[in-house]
This record gives sequence, structure tokens and C-alpha cells, in this order.
Amino acid sequence: MKALPFLLALPLAAQAPLGHWTLASAPDVPAVIEAATAPMNFVTRPIARSRLKKTNPVYQAIRLERTPGEFVITYDVRAPQRMPANGAAVPWKREDGDEFLISARADKDDLVQKYKAEDGERTNVFHLDPATRAMTLTVTVTSAKLPKPVVYAITYKAAP
Repeated sequence: MKALPFLLALPLAAQAPLGHWTLASAPDVPAVIEAATAPMNFVTRPIARSRLKKTNPVYQAIRLERTPGEFVITYDVRAPQRMPANGAAVPWKREDGDEFLISARADKDDLVQKYKAEDGERTNVFHLDPATRAMTLTVTVTSAKLPKPVVYAITYKAAP
């Protein structure tokens, strides 16, 4: 209960998407990736498609937390990602050894997380719909190597 007074002191926007969420519905992400990479040539398309499928899993559970000075995001049973709440980027290494700069910041009613790599960027926008109490994770992947951004949205419900 130590976090409760801190959370009450936060602006409402910073509280909105916080909590433990479980998957409610998701699009066919491989189909979204196929459509986004379809215009690419036959040499680069399978490489891009493979990397995008590997790095865009549909997580079954997400935990969004804010502690004094940082946001903590945990996907499924992976190690928590800790980022300064002021949006500053910090180095992070994924389980497979790939390295990124990651950041998180509150933006009105949303929590925005970014991953930046040498060849592209992924932005996760977590938004809580106050009417349905559902959280939408909108993912946008951009790269100079892609003909257009890969964009999809996944819906989560509050965990019991």
C-alpha cells in the first residue's frame, strides 16, 4: 500500500493506463506484417518479415507501473523494463542480445514507450478507454527500410 499515496499524488493522466492487464483481443499480426512488407522486393521481404514477426509478439499480459521517477513495464514473464518517467532514453538489452534505447513518458491520457535501434523504431501507446475500462496498445514500427509503417492495435482488459 506504500504506492497508493504516491499514485494519488500523480496527475490523473499519469495514472490512466497503470495496472495489470490481460489480452482481450488482437488482430492477426502476421497478416498485418505480410501486408506491410508485400511491396518489398523478393530479397528484402523475407528478411523484414522474419524480423518483424520475431519482434512483434502478442503479449498475453502486461503490467504497467510507476514508481517515484520511473515507469516499469513488464511483458508476460519477461524481465521488467525500467525507464525514467521524464522520457529520457536508457540502454536496454533484449533476451536475444539485441540492444536498444528505450524510453517512456506520460502524454495526456496515454503512456508512450519507445524502442530505438539502428535500423528503426517501435512506439507503443497505451491508452485507457474510460468508458469501457479497456486498454488499447497501439504499436507503430517505422524504418527507412520499410515501405510504410507497420501499425496495429491490441486490446487488454484489467486482470482479475
